[in-house]
Amino acid sequence: MKERVLCFGFNTEFQKKLIDAWTVDLDAKTVDLVLLSRKACPNVERHAETALESARRVPAGAIGERLKLRFLQLQYNWIYRKLEESRPDRVLIYNGLNGVNYLVSAACKELDLPQLYFERAPLQDRVQIDARGVNFQSSVPTDIQFYRSLKEDEFADYRGADYVNEHLLNNESSLSGNQDGNNELRSKSYVFCPLQVPRDTQVTVFGGWINGIPHLLDSLDEASRQLPSDIHVRIKEHPSSPISFAQRIESYDNPKLVLDNEHDVYDQVAHSQGVITINSSVGLEAFLFEKPVITIGKALYSFGEMTTRATDLDSLCDAMTDFPNLSWSRLERDRFVKFLFFWFPPMQQVLNKEYTPHDILLRNQKFQSLLEGAN
Repeated sequence: MKERVLCFGFNTEFQKKLIDAWTVDLDAKTVDLVLLSRKACPNVERHAETALESARRVPAGAIGERLKLRFLQLQYNWIYRKLEESRPDRVLIYNGLNGVNYLVSAACKELDLPQLYFERAPLQDRVQIDARGVNFQSSVPTDIQFYRSLKEDEFADYRGADYVNEHLLNNESSLSGNQDGNNELRSKSYVFCPLQVPRDTQVTVFGGWINGIPHLLDSLDEASRQLPSDIHVRIKEHPSSPISFAQRIESYDNPKLVLDNEHDVYDQVAHSQGVITINSSVGLEAFLFEKPVITIGKALYSFGEMTTRATDLDSLCDAMTDFPNLSWSRLERDRFVKFLFFWFPPMQQVLNKEYTPHDILLRNQKFQSLLEGAN
């Protein structure tokens, strides 16, 4: 008998292709439109308030916020009733952290329904498929002892292991090919900071002590002044950001902050002294360029000795002061990234139906055996 699944949040063309491929052998129904219900359900106020904090679009002003909050309450009621009535074997959710998708996740937990979350992975051309959540809430272990206990060749048979071993991204041929631009970057000494999308859940949910991109820039303005005299912070705005922070950066009148939206992100990482980020995937990619990384928020890859963690403004300033001497563990990074190549399946294999729910079952079984071996 086929597993009955209900799918939420798969709205873009890519997301629809992803869920269509994943559910080809399942009894699947997709919810394209979440309706409204006045009939209150358990903990609706609390869940709606959390969803409001992570929503991508919130109307300006107190009245707009109250209307949005009420709208989320009505949506949660409808989602809860829909799940309660249909009782699927599993609920498939895209992301599950922002707005309506968070409400689906919350309702599933209230009703004790198994979930499976999907999202683009922080490694290029890979996808997250996880029963616990995505990004910092995923099942990826954050106990460094797990990785230290792995055999050196544990994931040698997985695509990507050689890629990490040889550090191919640390090769000039892999960069953008813009030699004039690369020469310009080579002549500078800088720390690279890639900005993230302002209302992305990586910022709103996992931003840590940083409450948004403006707060990040204010903190960089102060901390950058602690850098050695010959080093500056080079900032690149996210291409998907709906707003620009160029004027704000200019207003600091701080020669230590340089906005550079022209050079390719990989070129800027490759020629930098290192990377500072809230929790961007660029920080993880900096591992492959063998660069030190400072993380500010809750990052999937920031534990053990893989990065330097700035837990407040003072520790950020301290890290900037000592940036040229920041250390990191090659062994921990390599074993961690190899695990990610095992954990995050290639996107194209999923879309081509070559990587299926059965493969996730095998993956989870291997993972469980590794966990038991580490304990």
